[in-house]
Amino acid sequence: MTATLLAPADHRAWLDLLAGGGAADVLAAALAADGAELDAWTIDGVHARPGAEVTVGYDVVARRGSGPAARTAREHLFATSAAAGALGPVVWAGGAERGVVRLDSSDRSLHVWRHPHDPALPGLAAGSTPARVADRLRSAGVDAEVVALETVTYRPLRRAVLRARTDGAAGPRTVYVKVVRPSRVRDLVRRHDLFFREPDGRARRAGRGGPDASQGGAGRALAAPRVLSWTADGVVLLSEVPGESVAARVAATPALGQQDAVDPAEILRAAAGLPAAGVVLARRPAWADRLDRYASALPVVHDVDPGRVARLARRIGAVAAGRDPGPVVTTHGDLHAANLLLAPDAASRWPRVGAVLDVDTLGPGHRVDDLACAVAHLAVLPTLAPGTYAGVGGLLDAWLEAFDAAVDPALLRSRAAAVVVSLAVGAADAGLATAWLAVAEDLVDGAASS
Repeated sequence: MTATLLAPADHRAWLDLLAGGGAADVLAAALAADGAELDAWTIDGVHARPGAEVTVGYDVVARRGSGPAARTAREHLFATSAAAGALGPVVWAGGAERGVVRLDSSDRSLHVWRHPHDPALPGLAAGSTPARVADRLRSAGVDAEVVALETVTYRPLRRAVLRARTDGAAGPRTVYVKVVRPSRVRDLVRRHDLFFREPDGRARRAGRGGPDASQGGAGRALAAPRVLSWTADGVVLLSEVPGESVAARVAATPALGQQDAVDPAEILRAAAGLPAAGVVLARRPAWADRLDRYASALPVVHDVDPGRVARLARRIGAVAAGRDPGPVVTTHGDLHAANLLLAPDAASRWPRVGAVLDVDTLGPGHRVDDLACAVAHLAVLPTLAPGTYAGVGGLLDAWLEAFDAAVDPALLRSRAAAVVVSLAVGAADAGLATAWLAVAEDLVDGAASS
């Protein structure tokens, strides 16, 4: 089922309602459906997806009862503009007792749910409960108790990742719980499975295709988390892959040494080492292919000059026009420093990339887009945390120089600029969005002179 796209003005209206003073009325009405009153509330996070829905999370104090018997409880609520049919077969029905309520006014409808009863992620409640995760581990042959369970990331209505610390006969262990929409769970499992098969489809034998494998023949350069179990409700249990992320390595390196923190040849090797069979999967548009959507949304979500954004978008399009993006190959789709893990035994000056995370978007595309994604995420780090990433500029220059030998230099920079625009839409505030807009402009300047 296709989602109804919100016009930019509607997007702004939803932000004003759900992230403004009107949120109190929304929360009070939702709690009233459950026999409670709103005592206090704060915004926990804003998840605005241009062209789709606006969802806002709240930390709420709810009051039940009155007089001496009254009691209060902290709750985590989410309100979304998403229409009931916009996300396909989700569990919108059921009322407050199911953790989801629908609120209607003369001009709009919205839904509010109590975490973890995400209507598009029916497996989130099980994935957020230690005993239920332990039961699923036992079904997968892992006899262990879950002693700690923490949320790593949560994108409402889309996906969640939780880290489970276990303790069993084999000792402490870490397992990751990924929760996706049920309609996507089989595709996710298939993508992980590709890392454990030879190019001809046979299961890969132990000792082959690990981090030190060559780029040719049966060997493969990258590992990925192994699926321990999965269920139709969208819960996937994944093994932990040891190793430090490229992002963590750069952050831990003093500024003067950051330009040499990670060999750009390792990023190229990782991009080329993805499973070849991924090229037959369904193709998804690259970040840069959605530039018009992000450029339209940026001035709406943040107070930035719409003329400046429009000029940038035109420059990006002008640079990219008529340029060959290269052959269609397997791409990661979100290849950046936090999703690349260094081999734990690589203690040399140039550690090797041994594994890749978050393969949800693995599929056919152009290598220039994976490299552009890596460049864009690296380029914004100094503005995100200047003290931590003061020396990243030298590393960025080294990556660009190395990547220029593999793909069209001008296209690389223009596509990276488009990725930065997409990141700016999700920036924490207008100041950061404006800073990232300047980063994108610098990249386009570099494209014009390449």
